[in-house]
Amino acid sequence: MNQSFIRRLVHGRSLKEETVAAFGGAGTMFLIQPPCDLWFLAWLAPLPWLWLIMRKTSHLPPRFWQMIWCAGFVHWLATIHWLRLPHPATSLGWVCLSAYLAVYLPIFVWSARLLMRRWGWPLLAAAPISWVACEQLRGALFGGFTFAMLGHSQWRWTALLQIADIAGAIGLSGIVMLVAAVLFQLLRSWRTKETVREVLLTVSILGACIFYGHWRLTTIPKPRVAPLQALLVQGSIDTELKHDPNAFQEVTQQYDELTRSGLLESSSLPDLILWPETMWRIGLLEIDPNEQLPASVVTAILSESELANDIDYDDISLQALCRQRLEEERLEPLATYAKSYGTNWLVGVDKQVVTTNAATGTQYFNCAVLLDAGGRVRDTYAKMKPVLFGEYVPFAETFPWLYGLTPLPVGLTAGRQPLVTSVAGRRLTCTICYETALPATIRSLVRYCRQMNGGPDLIANLTNDGWFWGSSELDMHLTAAIFRSVEVRTPIVIAANTGFSASIDGCGRLLACGPRRKTATLRVEVVPDGRWTLWLLWGSFLPGICVAITVTVTLEHWVRRGTLS
Repeated sequence: MNQSFIRRLVHGRSLKEETVAAFGGAGTMFLIQPPCDLWFLAWLAPLPWLWLIMRKTSHLPPRFWQMIWCAGFVHWLATIHWLRLPHPATSLGWVCLSAYLAVYLPIFVWSARLLMRRWGWPLLAAAPISWVACEQLRGALFGGFTFAMLGHSQWRWTALLQIADIAGAIGLSGIVMLVAAVLFQLLRSWRTKETVREVLLTVSILGACIFYGHWRLTTIPKPRVAPLQALLVQGSIDTELKHDPNAFQEVTQQYDELTRSGLLESSSLPDLILWPETMWRIGLLEIDPNEQLPASVVTAILSESELANDIDYDDISLQALCRQRLEEERLEPLATYAKSYGTNWLVGVDKQVVTTNAATGTQYFNCAVLLDAGGRVRDTYAKMKPVLFGEYVPFAETFPWLYGLTPLPVGLTAGRQPLVTSVAGRRLTCTICYETALPATIRSLVRYCRQMNGGPDLIANLTNDGWFWGSSELDMHLTAAIFRSVEVRTPIVIAANTGFSASIDGCGRLLACGPRRKTATLRVEVVPDGRWTLWLLWGSFLPGICVAITVTVTLEHWVRRGTLS
């Protein structure tokens, strides 16, 4: 944005008030999110943007909408400032994502004005519906970005939080916007009968949500089995994209020492130890049986006694033996550590699959590996939702040269199968990193597990937030997990590098939490919940209605203007 463009936005006398309101709202909406986290102001924060909706002007010039977009752009630049931290190249992603998210502010104002002017709806209905529609769209399009939702600010209000098992986190955003709308109307004309009716309706809806929340908190099922004992290991290793050959020794030493220290704090072993995402630095290897290994590799790996005088390097059994040795060579150190801990261990590790199915001959997976006390691999989960441009580039599996345009050396291949397993008689599933921020992903995961084995009793999340250097991204990531636990009524335990490792119950209560950018071990008890929820039944049905209403009023507007035949 050059200076002349900014001057054109703010210079006109008719838009000075609008400019103050737009950028004032950008500021107040920033203050309610981490790092400021003035959550109690969330009920007032949207007021400047609601004032923009209520402007009486029938025709607004293009620069009005450009100005609102600029305000949204500034808001998102400040809110997701942490996206510039992993690498200088991610600053471009920070700017581009902020520019994209800023589009939703003019959409919100425009669609709410349409609902009021075209359909005659009151602000009390138009503002929440338009806001919910915008949050639903940004949480679904292009992989979805769900951090910093308006409702996320209220995660501490446990009773109100329970409404998420009906309408999700976005539903709570709608409630906050509803209250903000009625407060705006009170400030405008508090003596009218219409305002009194709106206040009574809003108080009734908010009261019903709080009553429902208290009722849900009294319906927690009694434990039918003993709690699962878990040891969450949180190291503090800042992560960089550049390859460090000494990283394995440093990371393994820190996490091993923390694990052994945590085991010594109790006389009994935990049922499960959790290490964060990719904190085991020696990647596992899997070779496709159809892959023909070169003779030089076979000779180097197998001993002389295993090689006959007349060697046929294409022999099936010889090739299979060599593949097995190569895979075991990568697994052996991991198994040795698992045996020394003497209990189940869920650890984040990269996996390399050599296969002719990949254009480059190799696929890379971000995995969680579950080993038993004997060092045997029980189950492996490959991350199913890699982060767009953070872990993969679209079409790069077909055109590998695209990675040369990014700081990513390689991209991840998405896993295809959720983890459905058990530990000490409790049903366990797993997610990795940003997957807990995706409501639809967690809903599908829990529905799948319940169909397969009636579970899960808990969701384990392995996260490496060392990319973000202890910034407010950690707070936003934790908040997302709190809402997921309520939506699906399933406890979540998080092992996170640099924080926040945490234990969250099925009511969204934060039972234990590690420090920011410091090491810690958390010994937690996980009690299954397992209640069914409307969110599991219908997912984004209610937010989807808001999207449908917004799209309908937009299409009607275009048709009436003759811009859509």
